[in-house]
Amino acid sequence: MKQKNAIQIGLIGDSHIRSEHQYNICYEIGKEIAQARAILICGGRGGVMEAACKGVYDSGGISVGILPTNERDPEVNEYITIKIPTFLHWARNVLVPLASDGVIACAGGAGTLSELSFTWMSEKPLVCITSIPGWSQEIGERGFIDHRNTSAIIITAETGKSAVKKALTAISRFKQRK
Repeated sequence: MKQKNAIQIGLIGDSHIRSEHQYNICYEIGKEIAQARAILICGGRGGVMEAACKGVYDSGGISVGILPTNERDPEVNEYITIKIPTFLHWARNVLVPLASDGVIACAGGAGTLSELSFTWMSEKPLVCITSIPGWSQEIGERGFIDHRNTSAIIITAETGKSAVKKALTAISRFKQRK
């Protein structure tokens, strides 16, 4: 599938799936990203990343995994189209937000919180899934991350389909402002 200037949507969240509901949301996110001819950017491991990558894979799209180590890491998921080994471990968390035009967050712990912060500081659109407990729900309900007066936008969504639709709309508006 040839794509010129494709939108790149990051997905951040738990490295282990908490529930079937969470898996289904992330799979749907991947499927919707592929159907929109956008590219999924993620950390390339398990959990929400693997579910979304499988959605992309099953829909014939492109996913990019920015890996904390190398492509032989046993936690790297099998559905990634493009693997970028970094050997940066946790420091690679800045790369998913920077490589993305906008980010979708689904639950998540401390690693996700750092990626949420990098998205906020980069002033990129952020869609937070609020139907699953974790940092995406917390930040989505707060509507901000810190005191900075930024142009960053935090949008909430309950489903994968609405998250991708809202991300695409926000990214389009964000690009028009530039």
